[in-house]
Amino acid sequence: MDLSNTAIAIIVVLVVAGFLLGNFMAARPSPAAVRVADFRLMARSYQIFPKLIACPDWLVAQKNLISPVPADRHPSEATAKIAQYTLTAHELALPMVQYKAVAGVWRLVEQDFYTAKMRQQAARLDGVPILLPDAIASRTLGLSMKANAVALYWLDDKYQHSHKAYKLDKNQAAADLVDMYKALIGWAETVAVVKLSMGVVNQQPAEGDNIG
Repeated sequence: MDLSNTAIAIIVVLVVAGFLLGNFMAARPSPAAVRVADFRLMARSYQIFPKLIACPDWLVAQKNLISPVPADRHPSEATAKIAQYTLTAHELALPMVQYKAVAGVWRLVEQDFYTAKMRQQAARLDGVPILLPDAIASRTLGLSMKANAVALYWLDDKYQHSHKAYKLDKNQAAADLVDMYKALIGWAETVAVVKLSMGVVNQQPAEGDNIG
């Protein structure tokens, strides 16, 4: 069947338009990715600074319990990115310690370099319940402390997960972040035995902020 020049031109235009539209849709972030990005942005307003890191060796087992790597995937996916949410409290003096989340409580990761004093401090948090909002606690992997910083490791990619294109529930997110802030300060105080002010910054992120 012969096609006129006009018909050929229309077909070419449609093919090009379809290609461009497909590329645009592929590059567009999913609603879930947008929700998580908004949550990470909000966290900064509560003095909690998120970043994505390769899963450390001491947390791989915890990660695989919550998010197992399928058998047909490359083993390197076991150390795929996880979220690290860090709070810095300059008044604290913390030992370098790590804890795994095991059955809803913190379990100390033993280290050869622990002095007797460090071991005594670190042991104070061993067995302490992980009192975080369910949406966070259910995907929590571990906790670390060093100097004046305390960091929570968790899988935040499913926060407020929904198959629908819902935006972040900011009221719920704010409540969860306040709880996270208080928990991090409380755990740090348990180890450092230093009482801090519980004043939480409660403000919206500045326009144009983004996660680093």
